[in-house]
Amino acid sequence: MIVAADSIEADALRLRHEFLSLPGLQLTIPQIARLLDLRLEHAEGLVSDLVDEGFFIRAADGTCRRAQTHVW
Repeated sequence: MIVAADSIEADALRLRHEFLSLPGLQLTIPQIARLLDLRLEHAEGLVSDLVDEGFFIRAADGTCRRAQTHVW
């Protein structure tokens, strides 16, 4: 049985994909909202969740970037 993902999960997956596909990508929350065609409030929630998970780091200038993980 195939189950469609909730839109929030799908949006988080899309956001992770963009940052995994483009190492070094840094975007502000408004830029993320435009990239994924989301409401600003929804983008803020996604970013906050990904910061809490340790996937994102939010810089002092407001940009978000992927947290660096090294596999040796």
